[in-house]
Amino acid sequence: MKALRFTMAAALAVILFTSCEKDELMEPDTKSGMLPEVVPAKMYTITVENISVPYHYFEAGAEFGVTGGDATPPAHPGETITVHFHAGPSHKLSFASMYGASNDWFYAPGDDGIELYPGGSALEGDITSMIYLWDAGTEVDGSTTDEEESNPIGMVSTTEENIEVLLDYNGESMFTLTINVLPGSATPLSPVAWVVHSMDQHPIFTDGELDYGMGLEALAETGNAGPLGEYLEMHSGYVSPVAPVLWAVHAKDEMPIFTNNTADRGEGLELLAETGNPGDLAASLLGMGYHAGAYAIPDGKNSAGPLFPGDKYTFSIDAKPNQYLSIASMLGNSNDIFFAFGDSGIKLNFGNDAQDITHELMLWDAGTEVNEYPGTKSMDEDEGGAVRLLDDGFMYPDVDKIIKVTISKSK
Repeated sequence: MKALRFTMAAALAVILFTSCEKDELMEPDTKSGMLPEVVPAKMYTITVENISVPYHYFEAGAEFGVTGGDATPPAHPGETITVHFHAGPSHKLSFASMYGASNDWFYAPGDDGIELYPGGSALEGDITSMIYLWDAGTEVDGSTTDEEESNPIGMVSTTEENIEVLLDYNGESMFTLTINVLPGSATPLSPVAWVVHSMDQHPIFTDGELDYGMGLEALAETGNAGPLGEYLEMHSGYVSPVAPVLWAVHAKDEMPIFTNNTADRGEGLELLAETGNPGDLAASLLGMGYHAGAYAIPDGKNSAGPLFPGDKYTFSIDAKPNQYLSIASMLGNSNDIFFAFGDSGIKLNFGNDAQDITHELMLWDAGTEVNEYPGTKSMDEDEGGAVRLLDDGFMYPDVDKIIKVTISKSK
């Protein structure tokens, strides 16, 4: 998963932590001047929570298809297994396939996988030298009675003459892994369990340690990639941090942050949508006289940062009756996508009980950077488009599967 790329410079810290001081909340400056004292301000408490499922891995599965021969597994000499997958610069690839002529041997890269963008460029070509033969340590080698053992996983060989492994980059974050079983190979090859994961993970096994018990034993002993593939797939998916929240209180017909189907105004939304940093936009809004600010400290933390699954922000604002609220927060694992209400915000007419307003939020495309496959950001290509509801053709989780926003009026 791409790290959220916002920087909390000293100037931003001043904006984040001074725009909401108590004195300012009691006497906020608005675009139309000071609020009349005869209409008392109401304090609202807002919570923003990242409720995403904390998946361990990015993408995974099992490939049972075989090309050449009778096209049924296992893959025999002269046949091929092909796997298609998406990945970004922060990802690695791990996979495993049984060495058929064995009790519990399997082919795989090193336990921490293959880096897919070494030096910032997509890896391509013959990667056979990165694939090794491993012993799962679950069945006695040479046993004809399936005699069990419980030994650490270890390498059998670093030199391979039975298979050829190729990697192609197809563009738009898509790779193709091709495993050819060479003519004259001493073994057939089983279906493949595979997973795209983060740099510091060992998703299938750890060299020198016992099998995790998640399906590798079945693959290494019988060639059944199903259990391991299902386990990896069940724990894979799109996960994104939620960036610090920009907020603005304003009048009914005002659109302080953006206007739908209109290019970004150059007041800081591009920085917010592309990096998660709300500082410039908060400063612009304050400079225009809006009662506005940003919040960036997760509950229970002492420093600014994004919300990871399970984290939340809790902060307070004040407003007069019939005023409106707008917010914006980057979908961290994206190019330039952000959460917001409609361009004119929502009316602040809530009661004392906490009310879930997540349904008012939508995903918006800032139109400043070309979108890539979700979670695989690898470039910063300018777009020059308009701010609009997200419609790039990719699949994203529903808003209410990522974020929850509630609001309540102080008694």
